Amino acid sequence: MSRSKNPLIDLAEKEEEKFYYLFGENEGKLIYEVREAQKGEFLEIKVLNIEAKLAGIVWFFGPQRAYIEDIREMVLRSENQKVPMALIAAEGTTSQGKKELKSRGIDILKDLENIELKEKTSPKKKKEVIETKEIEIGEDISLSKLPDSALMRVAKRLLQRREPDVINLKQIGKKSENIIEIRAFSSDKQLLALYRTIDKDSIGISIVRKFIESVQEEKLEGIPIALIGKVKFTANTKKEAEEYGINLISLEEENDSKGDIEQLKLNKRLREGAIEIIEQRGFSLLDKKDDKFSKLFDGSDSLGTYLIAENQVKDTLLVLLPSEDVVRVATVREFKEQIDALEVNEGMLIALKRFTYTAEREAKDFGIAALKKNHPVFNIFSHYLVPEHEVMDKLAVDEMLDKYNAKLLQLPRIYEDDPGIVAVNGKVGDVVRIIRDNGENFRLVVPRPEGGRTENTALVKMTDQRMKRLKNDKEKDEKDEI
Repeated sequence: MSRSKNPLIDLAEKEEEKFYYLFGENEGKLIYEVREAQKGEFLEIKVLNIEAKLAGIVWFFGPQRAYIEDIREMVLRSENQKVPMALIAAEGTTSQGKKELKSRGIDILKDLENIELKEKTSPKKKKEVIETKEIEIGEDISLSKLPDSALMRVAKRLLQRREPDVINLKQIGKKSENIIEIRAFSSDKQLLALYRTIDKDSIGISIVRKFIESVQEEKLEGIPIALIGKVKFTANTKKEAEEYGINLISLEEENDSKGDIEQLKLNKRLREGAIEIIEQRGFSLLDKKDDKFSKLFDGSDSLGTYLIAENQVKDTLLVLLPSEDVVRVATVREFKEQIDALEVNEGMLIALKRFTYTAEREAKDFGIAALKKNHPVFNIFSHYLVPEHEVMDKLAVDEMLDKYNAKLLQLPRIYEDDPGIVAVNGKVGDVVRIIRDNGENFRLVVPRPEGGRTENTALVKMTDQRMKRLKNDKEKDEKDEI
């Protein structure tokens, strides 16, 4: 039976920007856990920054009151975690509770309305104006003749892999609004991509929604669509845009500070590491000249650098190192379409920096392995401190459980995103044998819990399936004896 969603989670999701602001962050990820209070329940919210590090913890009581027992537990938690904490409770707490929180430097708020978002001030920079003296807005030009500005350079880099024949620029709204639309066409006037650059210091949700409406009116599908701005977009704005397949790109995220030479070195290192992972999984690289995959390498359908591999049973693995630093959901969806069209068995994405939250979630739903920057992109088992990992087949698992008179869920657990599990392509429900010098250990691969859930239906379903299989095997053996 599925567990109903806690209403406090709904409240938190609507105002998630404010939780980041409490700890000086612009975006990241929130992890929810419903916990028991002295009376009723409250929501513990772990606020992770963009680097997935814990920035702070909020105890969200909603309309309830936090009692002294709750406060003392919170104080203890603050001492153990050694991170900033905040309490949000509409009915507040006791006077003694306030004293204890104040002594520990823990903020007390009555509701989310008290958290006012303020734009962070930064030193004023000279405004970069798009030069359009030689190019008139509205005329068709080549890619090389795009105006030279920071925003246009990002657009040009994205357009290069599409190899357009004609570029058309269009002024959107008043000239003072500094919004320019870029449409890329093939020689037969087929639309290849649509981008808008916004030369403003702040971009409101209304501008993004107008762009979404215009895209919906034209019923544009199957092409890359993006808004390119100076500053970072809020997490809520990104989520809303990604639902419609629109990328939001900021100069802060796309800054090419590394330079071309350093970027080439990084790409080379990632490619070499990807080959090590491919070989670790028992695959061998295929020739790029294979006609089936030629479009991926000639640039017409390319999303970045590709590697194609095959194992002994002729299963194919398609690996993509996307050309964009931050992998967005549109890239994941397009990669999934390529996997399906080419009838590839497995897919893997290796990001230069990171994935957006939605992109990472959809990759997982599609069964595509998504390796982030902090994941070791090399054969980790080549290091002397890392023991060998091996995914056991079902018969070996049954024999091991019988030997130790154990049940599957009694095994120690390991998360599916553990580097060792990712390296051997372990899936939820698999049992992995870890071979050490002093013996063997066994671990059950489980999903990393999200949204405060402590029970996981995947594990229950997996156990039920195994019990049915054992029952069927027993009935079959009894019939054979008769």
